[in-house]
Amino acid sequence: MSTVWFVGVSTGQSLINAAFPLWTRDLGREIRLVGRDLPIGAPTAAYRALATELRDDPDALGAVITSHKVALLRAARDLIGTLDPLAAECGEANALRKNHKTLSAYARDPLSVGRVADEIWPSGEQVICLGAGGTAIALGRHLLSRPEPPKRLVFADRDEASARHLREVLAPWVERSGVDLEVRIGPGPWDALVESGADGSLLVNATGLGKDRPGSPLSDDAGFPRGAVVWELNYRGDLAVLRQARRRDDLVTHDGWSLFCHGWAAALGPILDLADEVATARRFAELAAPLRP
Repeated sequence: MSTVWFVGVSTGQSLINAAFPLWTRDLGREIRLVGRDLPIGAPTAAYRALATELRDDPDALGAVITSHKVALLRAARDLIGTLDPLAAECGEANALRKNHKTLSAYARDPLSVGRVADEIWPSGEQVICLGAGGTAIALGRHLLSRPEPPKRLVFADRDEASARHLREVLAPWVERSGVDLEVRIGPGPWDALVESGADGSLLVNATGLGKDRPGSPLSDDAGFPRGAVVWELNYRGDLAVLRQARRRDDLVTHDGWSLFCHGWAAALGPILDLADEVATARRFAELAAPLRP
């Protein structure tokens, strides 16, 4: 049977294991999902070994990558034949397609993250994103490409290398758009930053805290701007940021469920040759609704 690999940190806990058979059966395909776990900050040799094994696996169609999008591409770039324009620009890959023994890399997050962002926050002046990893870069890349981008984007992360990579990727777009970009580095919590946000800001938790690792990038005493849209990118786990935001009745909150469905549809698009990723994501959400936490 053909397989699609799922590369993450705790793949066995993901709802995708139950949803994937429903989705592929609806697509009329017999495909098995194979989870492959690597710890955050895995050594270069581990990423290279995984890419080599994927390339040489006769049953594998490709891989969907969640928590290792930047690190895997950086470590195994010479093992990958081609990059789509977004992968080359963003320096990350969340989908690998295998054709015979050649791997092709795709960055699909700017598409899937953008589709959800446009639904939940179609316009506004300020974005505060806690986290500067691959999904944060995808969000910034999309927002900067809007006809009317936000006036100010603020990212915060504890890792200086991640912050530097985000600045490098977004710099050309910032220069063209004139948007005010600020990247802060520190251990958190980021209460003061969030509280300083403009009314109606988009506040995003892209740290992984609340899913891959316990805790929150905010303390329990953190305040929020009036009318803010609070987007937790996770759909499972403690989801501490959502719990904190839902104490207020003037905030709009979203978890990561829609992104989960759009993200998988977009990542599977080039691997399975999906004709309409947006329609597929909506169908995925419908089929998996009974499984939603």
